[in-house]
Amino acid sequence: MNKQKKIKIICLLEAQGFLNEEKSPINRRYWVHPLNREREAQFQYFYSNIRQYPEKFFEYFRMTIKTFDELLGRIRESITKKITVLRMPISVEERLSVTLR
Repeated sequence: MNKQKKIKIICLLEAQGFLNEEKSPINRRYWVHPLNREREAQFQYFYSNIRQYPEKFFEYFRMTIKTFDELLGRIRESITKKITVLRMPISVEERLSVTLR
């Protein structure tokens, strides 16, 4: 068999997918990493504490608590995610906080 025929056969096999390596399934150790499991509790603790200090709140978010609440009220419906069997969504307060930071 000459070199050109070998190349044509290899090209045909590649085009048909016969030469693709088998991809091993992803082996995950965690569905949610342990560092992220406590995320919601950590944010709620931070959020409730920073709201007690209006100056720090303004420094962190660059807006007053009243403005933050008004903005949150306006966009709440559009950024709210559904609760599913698989996991809890990120809260709307946390979504807005991450966006602002």
